[in-house]
Amino acid sequence: MSVHILIVGAGGVFGSRLARLLARRGGYRLSLGGRTESRVLPLQRELRVAHPDGEFAHVHIDRDQASPERLKEIGCAIVVDCSGPFQVSGTRLVEAAIGARVHYLDLADSRAFVGGIGRFDSAARAVGIAVFSGASSTPALTHAVLDSITSAWLSVDSVDVAIVPGNRVPKGKAVIDGILSWVGQRVQVFRDATWQEGRGWTDPRRVVIEGLRPRRVYLADVPDLDLLYRRYQPRIRAGFDAGMELGLLNRLIGMAGLLVRWRVLKSARAFSGLGAWVAGRLDRFGSADGGMLVEAAGQDARGDTRVARWTLKAGHGDGPYVPAVPAAALVEALAAGRGIRAGARPASGELTLEQIRPWFEGLDIEHKLLSYRGEKPLYRRIMGDAFDRLPEVTRRLHRGRPAVIAIGEADVTPAASALGRLLARIFGLPGTAGKQPVRVVIESRDGREHWTRFFGNRPMRSLMSAAPNNLIEERFGPFSLRMRLVPKPGGLDMERVSGRLFGVPLPGFLLPRVRATERVDDYRRHAFDVEITAPLAGRLVAYKGWLEV
Repeated sequence: MSVHILIVGAGGVFGSRLARLLARRGGYRLSLGGRTESRVLPLQRELRVAHPDGEFAHVHIDRDQASPERLKEIGCAIVVDCSGPFQVSGTRLVEAAIGARVHYLDLADSRAFVGGIGRFDSAARAVGIAVFSGASSTPALTHAVLDSITSAWLSVDSVDVAIVPGNRVPKGKAVIDGILSWVGQRVQVFRDATWQEGRGWTDPRRVVIEGLRPRRVYLADVPDLDLLYRRYQPRIRAGFDAGMELGLLNRLIGMAGLLVRWRVLKSARAFSGLGAWVAGRLDRFGSADGGMLVEAAGQDARGDTRVARWTLKAGHGDGPYVPAVPAAALVEALAAGRGIRAGARPASGELTLEQIRPWFEGLDIEHKLLSYRGEKPLYRRIMGDAFDRLPEVTRRLHRGRPAVIAIGEADVTPAASALGRLLARIFGLPGTAGKQPVRVVIESRDGREHWTRFFGNRPMRSLMSAAPNNLIEERFGPFSLRMRLVPKPGGLDMERVSGRLFGVPLPGFLLPRVRATERVDDYRRHAFDVEITAPLAGRLVAYKGWLEV
């Protein structure tokens, strides 16, 4: 007998894709659930033409008013919730599935919804059913990929995920509403080796996926921000970003987020209707090609530093199938009774990449894995053989990978003048006087070093990269300083050479003066002594102390 599957929200972007995947595989009786039959009729006709022997009945169901009795009337063995947005939905359908003793899974992308599904664990186990939330791109697919590429690793430094849909693919109102629910809102994210507060749709970065033009992505509030940290325990960072193909849409979403940050609006969901209209007017631009990136850095089974990069490219509008594929694979596993234990939990770690991969067949979806060992440290590339003659503790601090977390103490002397305090604040320099704990996190990415120095709880961030003529460039926001690394007995000095503001070279009389030395103290710790002064403003900051690396 065919296993009876109820798809709630079958007329939507993802529900219709799941129905097509299951119908193509065969062996399932599908009930196409929704509140209005008219939304399901086109899909129903399509499936009946393509699969004359299949069963594709429409059933009326409202997930927010679902009951065990209604699910028993339908007679399904598995119910899949593909409706949305889950950021504002209740749990009536979950409770109905438990009451009717039918397996439940959903494509939820809401951090709170997926994270809270565990409260139904006891009830689900008591009746012997499985309840899974997030059987989608996040967290089911991301964790299947990471389980595959990091299974034998000794440790994980960082995990980064990015999703970049094509502009010409359908964008349902629920998807737009879900994104706008967290745009501009406070988002807890693990980065710089600590939990911090970010804002949704900020911190842009550029991602490159083979076959696609470079895309801009922004911080997204999704379940993986919690689950990646929980399952893989990265030392430095667990990030998840998303972005639209069109720069105009990215900017419009960012502007809506600013209104939330400025407290003009409580939620950018106020623009859901307008957003759907704008997206519809722009859907003839861009491409129908989207992609996904999952990247991890850490130490492999041999203790070597390694970076693994898994990419997916979906062409010809097949991107919306990607969130539906993990759900299809999990339906298959549940229907076959493949050792899935009862209980309620996120779908992270429930599927392997081998279980998911066959469901990509027949779709214009390509995925590949690149893995490579550690690169030469930045300081070694600049200094050459002189790097090898530095003290061992200095080399450890500047080793590149694996990422460095150093802890120590600093004695800070802040700016004395009003102008100095203003400039120090603009560039993120410490402003609290006296001895205080210091923690330094150094991460090498794409040939550059990302430095975060925590004086107390306040971060000071900079980006170091190689510059021409064997110089190192350190960037603080719009200002960058080029310096020469000079080996010295017991350490090294940094000598200022030039500076730029917004990329424009500064004349010598406007350049800040920098004194920066690194030595080894009597306790074999890394000792530092830094002072920065600026014309007219005087001292911006001075700090010295030690680090244990």
